[in-house]
Amino acid sequence: MSTIIYTRVSTNEQADKGFSLRHQKEVLERYCEIKNFEVVKHFQEDYSAKNFNRPEWRDLELYAKANKKHIKRIVFTKWDRFSRNMEESLIVIRRFRNLGIEINSMEHPLDLSNPDSKLMLSILLTMPEVENDKISQRTKEGLLQATKEGAYVARVPFGYTRCRIDGKASMVPSENAWMVKGIFEAVSDNIGSLEQVRQNYRSKGYPNSKQPFYNMLRSRIYIGEVSVPAYKKADTYWHNGLHDAIIDKDTFDRVQLILEGRKRTAKSPSKKNEALPLRSFLKCQVCYENLTGSVSKGNGGHYAYYHCRRGCKNRISTTIAHRLFKEQVLDKIVVSDNIMMLYKETIKDVLNSKKGNQLKLASDLKEQIIQTKKGIESIEDKLISNEIDGTTFNRMNTRYNQKLEGLNVDLSEAEENKENSLKYVDKAFKSIRKLPEFYDNASYDHKITILGLLFPKKMLLSKKECRTIKQNDVIELLTRYNAGSESMGNNKAIISDGLSSIAPLQGLEPWTL
Repeated sequence: MSTIIYTRVSTNEQADKGFSLRHQKEVLERYCEIKNFEVVKHFQEDYSAKNFNRPEWRDLELYAKANKKHIKRIVFTKWDRFSRNMEESLIVIRRFRNLGIEINSMEHPLDLSNPDSKLMLSILLTMPEVENDKISQRTKEGLLQATKEGAYVARVPFGYTRCRIDGKASMVPSENAWMVKGIFEAVSDNIGSLEQVRQNYRSKGYPNSKQPFYNMLRSRIYIGEVSVPAYKKADTYWHNGLHDAIIDKDTFDRVQLILEGRKRTAKSPSKKNEALPLRSFLKCQVCYENLTGSVSKGNGGHYAYYHCRRGCKNRISTTIAHRLFKEQVLDKIVVSDNIMMLYKETIKDVLNSKKGNQLKLASDLKEQIIQTKKGIESIEDKLISNEIDGTTFNRMNTRYNQKLEGLNVDLSEAEENKENSLKYVDKAFKSIRKLPEFYDNASYDHKITILGLLFPKKMLLSKKECRTIKQNDVIELLTRYNAGSESMGNNKAIISDGLSSIAPLQGLEPWTL
């Protein structure tokens, strides 16, 4: 009857550089020759024995089942080569016994048909499992202690490279650190969507997909901290690491607020193309489908067009489209000084009336910060007096510090809003006064932001006309009142519709909103 021999080591390094596999194979072949066992198959692998989810062992099982009438036994050198998991081992042994195949060790062969042998089998299988558990526990405790001392023992994240600091595993900022810093600053400034930021830096060499990108923005590793893993009853907490931070704390906190939705994120744009800023803001005036844009090459140059997606022949060059947009839409956003002054003073009155609320909010936040700091001092006193252990202190300290960080950010925002709101009003109205000039001089990303704010609905474009369907409500009111003031008489004041550049209402043209 035929015999299968099985050899195993735990790692690729042992397989490539060690002698164990060759030694196991040699002694098993000599053993089978002495016993007059015919060796028909040899399975060899470098995989952990903590379970039977091993590639070569799975192949061995398939082969044995397919040839069960001709296979008598499976032999290995020691029981720890077979498994380091007693429970799963007994199941596998029983499964092969039902196939009529014996599993046994060369150095400690057992007659498993004898009930007394099961006791010895349990001992032989338990010993490697206990050894494996001890190794695992020592490894976990060693890594835990190293992490508590600021070492970084996990996979090195993007923006860092591996090194040793004071003899401990750590890392230093790599040549890609500038990209990490730039990404965090772009997100914290809230210019464009997260995906737009990622795509922008992909063109500069950033390699990761969406999920690793979002994970990077959440990771406190980049502010110089390491995560101490949960162990027994202790929870995970963050601790100062040995490595240098790439991102400052304030920038990191602003990014977290944006990710949590506490600040507005910009509209996600279509694929970026500097020559096509109006793409994603246009509808075809012929078929009312969305217009897209593309750049074609010909006659020694590149030419950009806006065109329909659905076979409509409405195709407008960007030169004509941008001129129509400027002349028929953007240049008509004109506000008189009187109207501008009226709105500005009204908004300032509203902000001044709310100033008391901002002061109260800042005062409340300062009081909460004081109470949180007292809480931290209290648990420090309890730790010194042995009222709580180190694990409990770390858990409570982490919770208090996270709360303190959030309160400090909220206070900073409240004080910033209190001081800068009126400045923002003046700056905003100056931009409105010179909107066409402001748009012409803006970068591509800023143009997208301006268009998104001005036109909540898309514009209708043909080769001769560009019209808005709906403007921003504030801009529309400002320009409407201005247009109306031009036709005011002495007898009555009439506020004009100011709808000369607005698409006709339902009934005059097909409904498109």
